[in-house]
Order: sequence, then structure tokens, then C-alpha cells
Amino acid sequence: MLYVILTALATLLVVGLALWFLRKRLNWGPQSIHSPHFAHHIHKPRASKFIADIQRDAAIDHFGPRKDPMAWELRKMVARKAAFGDDTLVKALPGDAGDTPTEKVLMLSGGGQWGAYGAGLFKALHDASPDALAMKNVKVITGISTGSLQTLLLMVALDGNARKETRQYAIKRLEWGYSPRHESEVVDNRGMAQMLLRGAQAGTGPLRKRIRDAIYENCDATIIEAIRDSSIEGYIGFVEANCGHFHYADVRELVRTAPDNEAAVEALTAAAMASSAMPVFHQQLRVTGLEQGDRSLYDGGVRRSVFFERAVEEMHEEIKKRAGHPADANPSGKEQARVTPDFFVVRNGPTVRTPAPHLDGSDDPLGNGKRGYDLLVNESEIGAIANLRLLNPHGTIWVTTADGWDCFDCQCPDADCSKGDEMFKPGFMTCLRDLGRHKATREDGPWWELSKL
Repeated sequence: MLYVILTALATLLVVGLALWFLRKRLNWGPQSIHSPHFAHHIHKPRASKFIADIQRDAAIDHFGPRKDPMAWELRKMVARKAAFGDDTLVKALPGDAGDTPTEKVLMLSGGGQWGAYGAGLFKALHDASPDALAMKNVKVITGISTGSLQTLLLMVALDGNARKETRQYAIKRLEWGYSPRHESEVVDNRGMAQMLLRGAQAGTGPLRKRIRDAIYENCDATIIEAIRDSSIEGYIGFVEANCGHFHYADVRELVRTAPDNEAAVEALTAAAMASSAMPVFHQQLRVTGLEQGDRSLYDGGVRRSVFFERAVEEMHEEIKKRAGHPADANPSGKEQARVTPDFFVVRNGPTVRTPAPHLDGSDDPLGNGKRGYDLLVNESEIGAIANLRLLNPHGTIWVTTADGWDCFDCQCPDADCSKGDEMFKPGFMTCLRDLGRHKATREDGPWWELSKL
């Protein structure tokens, strides 16, 4: 009997060691990126006033000192617009919304493979511009999940101070990033069966390589140097697993303070992958080498789609100071609109979900779980965009989405406009890029204005 017990224990030990070895050898554990200076430029913004009110009884310091560079940039944009006065008031038609002299904030949502829509959109706008500039006077870009990779490259492609050739190169790398030949070039997706071994449905080793190749092709530092010198502020959002708080990375500072290009690339890759590490579905992202210890990070979409709350609240405080007569504590909406920068929101995905009648007769926990998650994310995306209007009641907010993907006339012969079950389906991504082209080139353009309060 003792022999049987010892044999069983030895077998379990061997199996355990084998699994541990395989997790390490085959990268089945977390995706780890060594970036010692990463935490130096990560910011935890304060909660908005409404959220702070709701969390009144929680043991959270909502009002302690915070460094919030995004809020500071928005305040400066308001101050600059106020200084120019009425001359900057240009009521743009939707087709010309991106070409006005007004300073702009561009917010890029998550969406995984749906980011191909945004890539196709900006490629078409870029190609149609004689200056190779898809949008003019963009001063701030924020990105979540798939929007994080877009942020890195659009900080260059939309920078009016960058060389035209550099902008063209950046937009090509953006298009390349969303043009895989096989799903395996983006993720190692072997289904939910491997979750117990890997901790996730898909390994992100290929994604790590793809992000690096997009911004550092064959060790060419063109994109890295252009980000370092960009006139656009870029911020990438994610969630820290330990505390559950939303944080964002200052992209330019990650590059400017890196000891060399390789360290800069690793820091940017860490930020982009952190913002794309959706628990269960994607391999966990862990940043190592930090003074405070290793940190596991989640996709920013867990908490935010487009992030802005406290920063936009502070912007609105600045607007009320700058608008109208200095003695007027409550300037009119029209006067506030005069000093408010324009906001552009790209929803990298649809805003409605196609019917799934098969679920009425299915108790499959995985299928129902995925459907519930999908609906939850969709409502989070829409709600975040709608909330932007509540915090910015008088300014102009332009929106574009990937709605219509299932009914437009796709012009690409190698496209497959059936979504399928893949995480990254090359034919479907081709269809989405063409949808972006289609909306960018239609008569009324890709943008429409969000109603004002």
C-alpha cells in the first residue's frame, strides 16, 4: 500500500514538473516583458466627481495628489483656442471634419481584429490628402486595446511636423499591422481546451512580435525616433490586475526616457500588449524589472473603452474660466463651444450585435459566456462614448463606427465578410479595411456629429 502511495506521489510530482517545464519552455505562462523604466511614466487618474460620489464610503483616496498629463494637455488646448478667439470658429461639414484648423483629440477604442476598420479608414484618408495627412491639428491621441497599436503609429502618421515620407511609412506600417496572412501571425489560438495549461485561450507571442515589427521593422528606428519627436501626445490605457485601477502610459515619455531604442521598443510593446491582454482570452501580460516588483496588467477595456473622465472634467473647468466674460461664472453653451477642442472617436467595431437564435436552444456555457461577454463589452463601448457628451456638453464630438460591415459592397476580391469564430480572421480583416475605405470616401465622409445636450 505504501508503495502504491509513493508511486502515485512520484507520478504527480513528475507530471507537475513536466507541466511547469512545458509552461516555461512553450511560453504557456504569462507573457513577460522586461522594462525597468516602464512604471515611471504610468499615471493613475483620479475618479470623476460622479464616481467619487458613488464610492464615497469606499476606502479610496480620490483626492490625493495625482499627475495627470492628459488633463494638463486638454487644459492647454482650451487656453490656446481661447487665445485665438472667434477666428478659429469653423463649422465643418462631416466630409471636412478632420481638415479644420481646430485642435483635435482623437480617441481610439478597442476591438481586436475590428481595428482593421480604423486602419483602413486612416489609410484612405491619408491617401486622399495631398499632404499625406489623414487629419490635421491632432494634439492628443488615446488608445485602448487594438487602439493602442493605432495610437503608436498615428502619433507619427498624423503629425504635421513629421516629414511626409515618415508619415507615409507610418501609415503603411499601420495597414501592415492589420493585414495578417494567417491568424497565427497575431495569436497562437488553439481553443479553450488549453486554458488549464496556458491560462488563456490564445498565446500572445506572435502579437508581441507583430507589434515590435510594426514599430521597429528590421531594427529601423524611424518610427521610434518620430514618436520621440512627435508634436502629438499619446496615451495608452490598461488596468492593473492587483488593485483593479485604470492606468495610462505616456507614450512619448516612455520613448524619451528609455536608455536606448531597444528599451523604448520593449516599453511601447509592453504598453500596447497590456492594453490588449483580455483575461481568459489572451495570455496574461506581466511587466518585470520594476522597482516595486513585477506587475500583471489587463486590457484597458475591462474598465474603459475611451478614457477621459477626470481629464475632461478638468478641461470643462478650464472652459468655464476661459469662455465668455471673465466675470461670468456660467458662460453660455455657445461661448463654451468657442473654446472647446473638437473630439473624434473611432469605435473599432460595431455598436449592435447580430442575432444568435441558436442560443435559445443551447445551454452551452462557453457559447453563452462568450455571448454575454460580447454584449457587456458592446454596452461598455457605447456607454463610454455617450458619457463623453455628458462631460463635454457643448463641444463638437465626431464619431465613426464599423457598423454596416455586414451589408456594404466590399470591393476586395480576397475579402471574406463573414465574421467566423477566429480571433483574427485575415479575410474578415480585409473586409473591415475596405469598410474603412468605403466610409472615408463616401460623399458625407466617415464622421457624424454626436447630438448636443
